[in-house]
Amino acid sequence: MNYSKLSETKLFRGIEKSSIERLLSDCNVVQKSFEKDEIIVFEGDECTSIGIILEGLVDIKKVLSSGKEYTITTLYPGDTFGEAVIFSSSNTFPAMVIAKCRTVILFLSKESIINLSKKSERFLYNFLNILSDRILLLNSKLKESTFITLRQKICNFLLEEYKKQKSFKIKLPLSKYELAEKFNVQRPSLSRELIKMREEGLIDFWGKEIWIKNLEKIEDYLFESS
Repeated sequence: MNYSKLSETKLFRGIEKSSIERLLSDCNVVQKSFEKDEIIVFEGDECTSIGIILEGLVDIKKVLSSGKEYTITTLYPGDTFGEAVIFSSSNTFPAMVIAKCRTVILFLSKESIINLSKKSERFLYNFLNILSDRILLLNSKLKESTFITLRQKICNFLLEEYKKQKSFKIKLPLSKYELAEKFNVQRPSLSRELIKMREEGLIDFWGKEIWIKNLEKIEDYLFESS
C-alpha cells in the first residue's frame, strides 16, 4: 500500500506516513482498481465502508426515472465518498459512483473508522471536517435549487467562484457541457444566456474564463422572484 498517497488525502492529512502504517495495521482496508466508466457503487447499495480516492476521478451521478443521468459532483484524488451515509440510520448510497477514468480506491470499513477515531485525534478531526464540508455543500445545493431562472443560477455560480478565486476573472472549473448539466439545461440554452449577459454588460468571456463586469447587478438578480 502506498502510504505517501494516503498522507495526501483529506482523511489522513497531517498524519505521518509511519503513523498511518501503524494505525492501519489492524484495520480492515481493501484497495481496488476500476476502469473508465466502471460502476463502483450502485444507488441503493448498502454503505459498509467509505471510499478514499488514491488515483483517478469519480462522478457521483443520479439516474432519473426517465433514464437520464445527472452528475451531482466530480471527486478527485484525496476526496472521499460514503462518509455522510455510513453512520446514518438508512445507510444506503443515494446516488451512483462511477469511475471517470482508471481509478484506484481504498475502502475503509465502519469498524476501522471507529477504531481510528479512538486512536488518532487528528484522524477524528479530519473525518468531522469532511462531514462539515459535506453539509455545507448540501446547503449550497439546496440554495441553488431555490433559484428559478437560468440567469439566477449563473449569477449564483459566478458569485460563489468570485468568493473562492478572489478575482473578477473567473477560471471555470467545469466545461460548458458540465456547467449546463449542473444547471439542468441544454448547452445551447446556457450559451444563449451567457451571450445575453455579455450584451447587457454584465460579463465577458473567452474560452474557459468569464470576467465579471457588473458585480452589483449580478447580485441583484439573486433576489428577483422570476
